[in-house]
Amino acid sequence: MSRRRRLSPPWLPGFWPMVAFLLLLGSVAGYFYGLARFTTFEKRPLEPAPKTAPK
Repeated sequence: MSRRRRLSPPWLPGFWPMVAFLLLLGSVAGYFYGLARFTTFEKRPLEPAPKTAPK
């Protein structure tokens, strides 16, 4: 079975690798954006030291 020959070169060479790269970059940036957006820091009082059991 022979392959179909391409009649003309692609209009945008490297288009699909660039789409894959931008998708990867966007997903990593979105992950860190979501992590930064939904993470909250709060100050909590120190817990007292646990008491030892009586003998």
